[in-house]
This record gives sequence, structure tokens and C-alpha cells, in this order.
Amino acid sequence: MRSPKRGGSAAGTLLAAVVMWAGGGPGSAMAQFFTPAQTLTTTAVGFQVPQVCTWEGDVHVVWVDGAQAGRVVKYQRSTDGGVSFRPVRSLGPDNSIPGAAARGARVLAQGENVYVTWLDSGLRFRSSNDRGGTFGPVLELTQEKEGGLRLAATRSHVYMGWFRSSEDDQGGIHFIRGPTGGVFADIEALNGQQGYGDVELAALGEHVYVLWNGAGSDEKSSLYFRRSTDGGGTFEPVQQLAGLGGNSRDHKLAVQGSDVYAVWTECGTGLSSCEVLLRRSANAGTSFGPVVNVSNDTRVSSRPQVVARDSRLFVAWLDQRPGALGPEVVLAMSVDGGATFSAPRKVSQAQVQALSPRMVPAGTGVRLVWAEGFNGEREVLTRATVGLGIALGPVENLSRSLEDSGEASMAYSQCGAQVHVAWLEGDAPLGNAVLYRRATLPFAELYCLLWPEPQ
Repeated sequence: MRSPKRGGSAAGTLLAAVVMWAGGGPGSAMAQFFTPAQTLTTTAVGFQVPQVCTWEGDVHVVWVDGAQAGRVVKYQRSTDGGVSFRPVRSLGPDNSIPGAAARGARVLAQGENVYVTWLDSGLRFRSSNDRGGTFGPVLELTQEKEGGLRLAATRSHVYMGWFRSSEDDQGGIHFIRGPTGGVFADIEALNGQQGYGDVELAALGEHVYVLWNGAGSDEKSSLYFRRSTDGGGTFEPVQQLAGLGGNSRDHKLAVQGSDVYAVWTECGTGLSSCEVLLRRSANAGTSFGPVVNVSNDTRVSSRPQVVARDSRLFVAWLDQRPGALGPEVVLAMSVDGGATFSAPRKVSQAQVQALSPRMVPAGTGVRLVWAEGFNGEREVLTRATVGLGIALGPVENLSRSLEDSGEASMAYSQCGAQVHVAWLEGDAPLGNAVLYRRATLPFAELYCLLWPEPQ
């Protein structure tokens, strides 16, 4: 396993010079200005993260609502970039069904198509082909005990991956695909003889990538990867990615062109503490390079996030010092495909714990959002990079409320010129608010001409 070198490279020196020149430029994410918060509902179920996604000028938000009997998935959309929202719609399950209890709702937009999935005594799915104006019927894809649902899509297909648990710890990793507006194929089990656990899913063109761990069936879980090169029709053999035989968890995927990055937390054998590890494939998942220890310290590191932007790779994670009240958010960057990383920068500033970091492309760099504080007193905070490196702008409090705020999700649009944040406010089982804020760079409509999305 390789440990990243801290500074001293020619690339790092050149990048530092560029950052000094571009740090205050108009493309810096810190130049994004947040609008006031909009309240989308006051009846959301507690501890279920509201989900936000975008496609061009559309913003889509889903959450689990408890206003009536049962717990149902509610949906709201904006067609003007988050300036205003259309009326709330209920997508299911039917309130008349005894014991209906939706959970784990997900939303994803791809062109004119909007996909919403959730779990309720099995996997449920609804889709729209008119940007969320209308939805087709609820499809009951399974009737089993499912968990860890993930959603991905391309212009031609939609994909779902999840784990299925069983009483004898012999559960599995399952996958289903369907053509846009078509009939779903048969469910496929992907883990073979390997364990099952949390799933991550990504798709680009005809390539589909599935990453999972074995935590559901083995306390000393490893990390596994499979890919398809024909749109999910067939999958190549399982690859094992874990580093030193410890317990692997908190895994994430990032895909940019032919580069595939897997990042995860590993604890136990061969490590002095819990570390954030990374492996890169430069050939679209055919094979992976050596394990790189990104955190590489004696602290407890966990919950990594990863974003690939042009030649730069950003990794953020929670890092807990001995004796600290809780973890803090830190950020590191690589300019050589993840082979080496800069020294990590502290993102959060308070002395209390930071929780649930999220990171998306923003401006010429990235923006992070996280919850900070203890239950009942949490706030949702954000911070963005300046220029092309990991210099940081000021911390902003998005919630500014006497209520408990957390369970935040974030998406970006217009090539990083806009970011969209949704979160829960309140700590009750029922009757919580879903709040939404967006931030925009000046001249956002021209931004994709200056900083286009990589193909």
C-alpha cells in the first residue's frame, strides 16, 4: 500500500502558484450567494434524509411524509432553478394500505425522465417522462426485505442496486435495470459467493459500476467491485478492492471518463486506526492500481466523500483527534490521479462534533455541507473552496434556527455554478420541516461555456 506524499512535488508547486493567481476569481465557489430558505413541508418524518437532484434548470426534491396515516413519499419540483416550486405531490404508497411505511426514498433526473424509488415491504418505483409533470403507476419490483437502495441512470437505461438481508446472514447484492420507459429485466444477484452489505452504484455510457462491502454477513468485511460494459446486460467477475484485510465500510464511487475511483474507510488488521483508503482504475474498471492511504494518521477517519474535477481529485472525511468531543471535517486534494495528496485542511471550525459531510462540484472547486452539534442542537453548515486548490472560504450557517437541523443532501447544476441544499429541521418522529436553499455564481448561465462538464 502506498501512503500519499505531502507536498514538495512540481505539480503541487505549480498548482499553488495558479491558486494564488486565481484564488479570488469569479469562478470561486465562495462567490456563490445563498438565497433565503424556502419551507417545502412541515410534516416530514424524522431521521429520513430529504433527497434533492437537478437536471439543467429543473430541481427535484423527495422526502418521506407522515401527515396522514402511514408514511408516504412526497415530491416537489422547480422548473426555474429553485426560484419557485410547484405543488407537493404524493407518489406512494397508498394511504389506504394498512401499515404502509415508505423509507429510503431516492430521486434522479436524466433529461426528460425523473425516477423515484423507495422501500416499503419491497422495492417500489415510479417514473416520469415529462420532467416530473406526471408520473406513471407505482411498480412493485420486489416483495422482499431490502435495504441500502441506490439509483443510477444514463440516457437509455435506469439502474437500481440494493442488498437483501436474511435471517441466516446469507443475504445478497441485487441489481435491476430497465430501458427508459420500458419493462424491467429480471433481478440479478451480483455478489456470488462473497458477502453482502451497503451498495454504491454509478453509470456512464454503457458502463455500470457496482461497489459493495460484506458487512451484512461478516464483521471483518472486505470490499467488492463489479462492472458491466453492455448497459447492465452482463457483469464481469468480482474484484476485491480492500487494502489490508480490515473492516471496510463507508465506500463511495466517483467516475470521470475512464477514471473510476473507489474510496472507503478501513479499520483493523495492518492499520493503527481507521483510515480513509483509495484505489483508482485508469481503464474504466478493468483493473485497479495500488491502495493509497489518504488520511494516513493515527486519528479515527471515516465517512469519506469523493469528487473528481478535471485533473484534480478531492476527498473529504471525518477525522477525530484523541480526546476531542467529536470528529471534524477535513479536505485533501490530489493533482496526479490520487497517487499523492496534499496535507488535509480542516473544514469545520466548532469544537463540537461534525456529522454527515456531503461534497459536490462548485465553482472551480467543491462545496461541502455538514451538520454540526449534538442532537437537538445541530446546525447545517457549508464551506467552499477558493480558486483551483483547497484554500477555503468562510463557514456559512444555512439553518440559523433554534430547531434541530440536520439530514442534509446537496446537488449541483449548471456545471457547478449552482448548488442546491435540502435538509430536515426538527427532531421529532413526525412533523419536521424540509427546508431548501440554493446558491448561484454570478453569470451562471455562461458558466458551462467557461467550465464545461467533462464527457
